[in-house]
Amino acid sequence: MAKGRISPEELKRDPLMTQYINTIRLLKSNSQSLVKWATIGAIVIAVVLIGWLFFSRRSVNAGEALAEAFLYHNATVADPIPANVKGYAFTTQDEKDRKSYDAFTRAANDYPSYNGEIGRLYAATHQLNFDPEKAEVTIREMAQKDSEIGAQAKLLLAGRLNSAGKFDEAIAEFTKLKTKPYSIPTQLIDANIAEIYEAQGKVQQAVDIYFGIAKDEIWRSTPIGIRVANRLSVLSPEKYDQVPEAKSASPLAGLGSMIQ
Repeated sequence: MAKGRISPEELKRDPLMTQYINTIRLLKSNSQSLVKWATIGAIVIAVVLIGWLFFSRRSVNAGEALAEAFLYHNATVADPIPANVKGYAFTTQDEKDRKSYDAFTRAANDYPSYNGEIGRLYAATHQLNFDPEKAEVTIREMAQKDSEIGAQAKLLLAGRLNSAGKFDEAIAEFTKLKTKPYSIPTQLIDANIAEIYEAQGKVQQAVDIYFGIAKDEIWRSTPIGIRVANRLSVLSPEKYDQVPEAKSASPLAGLGSMIQ
């Protein structure tokens, strides 16, 4: 045999060639199974891709529906409506509330897994102004939830009870909320309780709570701190004199006034 050439017998004994031949035989014997599983794999990938595209689009649509509802929620109410107003505007609060209720209800019903809780709560907030009994049923139901929205519902329910003069029930709701407030500041809850004590004539209890909030130098510069300090100055000037100056750069200075 010529030098450098490999005989057929030696080639057959080569381990790489043996593996190659065995692989070809396996592929031939299982060609139908391989085609079947490749087809199934392609179908699975297609289903996953379609599902991802569907839910991505649905998520976007849910966000757009909620954003639209908030445009109604933040709409201007004026009569006449200013010429330079941006966004939605209405001449009456009733019209704004009804439009907002409809928009939030649609957002909640069309996309319940995305907007269900927040849509229902904001819808009920506006419904309170034209159908308070039905709105309160929704708010009470949502206040039972152990969630951020549930905490917001408790705050809304307590404020509603307070406005109706049901002071003991309102304090009970505020007290329950304080045990698990989620993102609601406990200072806000305390300020609401103090206002109820003040309405009940329990001045000393209100003063103690007001002072506890007002003496916190960080909270002192917020709208909540300013409001309770003003009430303290009326109810107990001597306690008010003990309130420190507000910090000029409080991280909470932009907190809006949320006292009911």
